[in-house]
Amino acid sequence: MSLLNDVMYRPVDAGYAEAAARPVPVRTPAARTRRATAHLVVAVALGLVTASAVASLRTPEPVGTGARSLLQEQIADRTAEADALQATNEQLAAEVAQIQSDALASADPELFATLAELEVLSGSTGLEGSGLVLELTDAPVTDPDDVDPRRRVQDIDLQIVTNGLWAAGAEGIAINGQRLTGSSAIRGVGPAVLVDLVPLVSPYRIEVVGDAQAMQTAFARTTAANHLTTLTGNFEIGVSLRAGEVELPGGTTPTLRHAVVPGTGVAQSVAATSEEGTS
Repeated sequence: MSLLNDVMYRPVDAGYAEAAARPVPVRTPAARTRRATAHLVVAVALGLVTASAVASLRTPEPVGTGARSLLQEQIADRTAEADALQATNEQLAAEVAQIQSDALASADPELFATLAELEVLSGSTGLEGSGLVLELTDAPVTDPDDVDPRRRVQDIDLQIVTNGLWAAGAEGIAINGQRLTGSSAIRGVGPAVLVDLVPLVSPYRIEVVGDAQAMQTAFARTTAANHLTTLTGNFEIGVSLRAGEVELPGGTTPTLRHAVVPGTGVAQSVAATSEEGTS
């Protein structure tokens, strides 16, 4: 019963009742001003400490900066060496091809003419003549931190356009100097596009050899032309087309995988033949 009486008649704990009975201190305006000033000083001090910590975290360490500079120098040096080796390789390959062509032309002119035609069709040799130059450019960027991937030229766009040009009667195509062959691959890696593992960036210059007027008429009837219209109208991707003289470089030399024994018509694998010869 004592517990029920406490609950019914003394619901407030004695400690709470004592605290409620104490008089509330009255703060003067001077005390309130001192309290607000103290709070302001503490807030400013905390802000300065936080800003200093953020600035020190954002500032690169001298050791990290030196390592980055060294890495950039090494990348530049290795890139220059790779470019020099590639130029030497191309020069030697051209000399070897010239020697082979001279030897074959004197030994079998008819076979040499057939080989030259096949090299043009395969894209392994240079090609020049009248044609078209189509250039695709990424849309203007207003906010570098928020770029819509659809406003960039992607690998699928180049695939659609080049397929449309082949269907329109193109005899040879190159993208930013990279010749397309029957085994060429166009793939996207981030903001760049790889053509035969060579990274390319905007603007993408597509050079085509063929009958310019006939290709323009035939290309306008393909789905690739509608795709370009969509890119321009919806995503502000730049598209320009003009006719003129075009010179295409030769592509990579294709790897010989199969051969035919003369006079038999029997196809053999080059790898298998090489293994038999060495065994």
